[in-house]
Amino acid sequence: MSRPNDDLKNKTVKISDNIWEIPKQGDMNVPVHIYSNDELFENLDNGVINQGMNVATLPGLVNKVSVMPDGHWGYGFPIGGVAAMDITEGVISPGGIGFDINCGMRLVQTNLTIDEVQPKMKELIEELFKAVPTGVGRKGTLSLDNKQLDGIMSTGVDWIIEQGYGWDEDKSFMEEQGVIEGARPDLISQKARGRGKN
Repeated sequence: MSRPNDDLKNKTVKISDNIWEIPKQGDMNVPVHIYSNDELFENLDNGVINQGMNVATLPGLVNKVSVMPDGHWGYGFPIGGVAAMDITEGVISPGGIGFDINCGMRLVQTNLTIDEVQPKMKELIEELFKAVPTGVGRKGTLSLDNKQLDGIMSTGVDWIIEQGYGWDEDKSFMEEQGVIEGARPDLISQKARGRGKN
């Protein structure tokens, strides 16, 4: 997907000190709210706005799509994008769930100064990389066929546990115990399968 060239910020309206709105337009089902101060908004990538507007076209959205202050260009949703779906009319979007567990952003405050950190920056980054789990990026060690994908989509975490990638007790920490009843893998496009199989 290429980044949009036009300035999408002119489609926004500032509705409070820290909320910018993209009103419902075109195929959008709900408006988009971007939570940002002026400085962050000025530096916001047009791709974030474009992706927020794309998310707003999904069926079954409730109220609005929100983009948090850490919003940045993502794979489907903008990173920092939030959308609530109606349980009967909504969808589950892999772009909203995330492909890389290290996409989340956290802020850590220390008493260190830039003068203390700068000479050790490389070592600090290496230590953070060791300590913070990262996702697999675009490709993992598994390559699944359609039957295996159907198994995952139908039985959820049970498939993962049966393959030895998890434990039974993991289910107690997951919504719906790791599987949503009534999954319909036959409705998943070949394009979506192609993106997920690796």
